[in-house]
Amino acid sequence: MDAIYTRPADYDLEHEGDDEDIEFYLQLVRKWRPRRVLELASGSGRVTVPLAEQAESLEFEIVGLEIADPMLAAAEEKRAALPRTARDRLTFVQGDVRHWHSETPFDLIITPCSSLSHLLTIDDQIQTWRCAHDNLRDGGRLVADLTMPNLPVYAESMQTPPRTTVEIDIDTSDPEDGTRLLRYKTTRYFPHEQRAEIRFLYDKFPEKGRVHRYVSDFACHVYYPRELELLFRCAAFRVEERYGDYFMHPLRPSSRQMIYVGRR
Repeated sequence: MDAIYTRPADYDLEHEGDDEDIEFYLQLVRKWRPRRVLELASGSGRVTVPLAEQAESLEFEIVGLEIADPMLAAAEEKRAALPRTARDRLTFVQGDVRHWHSETPFDLIITPCSSLSHLLTIDDQIQTWRCAHDNLRDGGRLVADLTMPNLPVYAESMQTPPRTTVEIDIDTSDPEDGTRLLRYKTTRYFPHEQRAEIRFLYDKFPEKGRVHRYVSDFACHVYYPRELELLFRCAAFRVEERYGDYFMHPLRPSSRQMIYVGRR
């Protein structure tokens, strides 16, 4: 397990202020009006909990599926702090996105924050897409939210000798206690496997006390647009919509997100 997933408080801190994707999924729920929603790899509930807060007014139930014990425990704490109307519409369960099945199908399955990049093999990817298909009712939708390949960084890492630039990609502070978190990262890309090995380095500065430093190694699969299309088709989905600034501005270096909607 990546080190960051054993530290849910730090995970939440590094995502402090990230609410664009939450609003995006709320818009999808308002548009499609599903009755049952599933989030794959729901983590500490960063997206699941805000959705649950709107579940009563939009008349849906939501389930968060997570495999990591520390993240699941943090999510349950957040659920316990919700008003009863929201709490009753939210369930967290432990399970593997490749194999978990529900007795009752869903209308919408979402996968925010590039969670599917943890699937490193073709077999794992196909299993996950097919498992999602099986967990949907006819006409249900799977939303895959992934990051576009960072080709300039990958090209640098493929030089001889390899060059891995250290980037400061997060600098955030806890609004309650002032703790500051800096995240640096280095990236190596292996094109024959479409795999990026990312080393995240964390420096955590409490207002009082000692600085904490640790490393979280993250091996991720790098998806390309046509590959995503093929995965949806392989699992008997029809690609219905595409979102993300990439599709509006494909040549901009900052165009990082691609979101595919497959319909069963």
